[in-house]
Amino acid sequence: MSDDVSSGAVSAGTGDSQRRRDLQVVVTGACILGMTSILYDLSGTSPATGAFFRCLYALIPLVIVVLVQRRRPSAHPSRGRWVAKAVVAGVFLGIDLVLWHEAIHSIGAGLSTVLLNLQVLFVAILGYVVLRQRITRELLTSMPLLFVGVALVAGMSSSLTGANPAVGASFAIIAAGAYAVYIFMMGLATRAAGRTGLPMLVSTAATGVTAGLFGVVTGTLDLAPPLAAQGWLILLALVSQVVGWLLVASASQRLPAGNIAASLVLQSASALLFGAVLLSQIPSIVQIVGAVLILAGVVVATRQPAVKSPTPTVGKRTEIKA
Repeated sequence: MSDDVSSGAVSAGTGDSQRRRDLQVVVTGACILGMTSILYDLSGTSPATGAFFRCLYALIPLVIVVLVQRRRPSAHPSRGRWVAKAVVAGVFLGIDLVLWHEAIHSIGAGLSTVLLNLQVLFVAILGYVVLRQRITRELLTSMPLLFVGVALVAGMSSSLTGANPAVGASFAIIAAGAYAVYIFMMGLATRAAGRTGLPMLVSTAATGVTAGLFGVVTGTLDLAPPLAAQGWLILLALVSQVVGWLLVASASQRLPAGNIAASLVLQSASALLFGAVLLSQIPSIVQIVGAVLILAGVVVATRQPAVKSPTPTVGKRTEIKA
């Protein structure tokens, strides 16, 4: 029996260590993704143009990643079942990118950002309905911290801009749902593929096509943005679509979807830091408090639930080996 206990302890220790590493990876990816809005703003392009070129310029680096990963054996080689999941994920990310930026024009960046982070709740519901992943007490406890923190960081205003605020709020909520589907489906795709490069490549192509079609239909796609704008979009592609999302995707193979979604809220806090460093946008005390609340919310959400030790069976003799 002592051997069983020892092996169980080693297995639990290994699992905890892997989980900590995965959380470090997804938190790093989320913090890097905080540069997304800054680089997009610097490009000065329309939502459809920014999303289209961000994906287009990411394809070559992702192909290189795929070629490198092909030399390594997959944990469980796929038979193409992941392709549909990756395509669906990419389509929904394209919807999210376009609708969120459209919502900003109607209700402002503050309220749009808060509504977008409803994705935490939507992902938890998807995980429960589809995979029967338990919605933990830790995740539920973290939600007030996350939402209040995002509201403070975003600097919500009571006045709404734009001609139709109701439409803008609807766009933001739909964008949050689309973002949740992307996070959830990418987790399924990377698990099915056993690697990250191929699903990221397929989903990025699908995102680019979705954003491009939206731009063509609405007449907002600019196929020849200025060189300065293209420089920012190339940087956006490398930082966000390649490095940031690859880190998140690598951790999503093992972590519950709710942990991934909660960690991604860190984007709002890290955007403050990047704004201060790159654009000399000094955050207010209220925004700093909001960032601290977000960090606290992520810590609470990703905390490992306490597991009760098994109670020894009464009357069963325990062998003690010398």
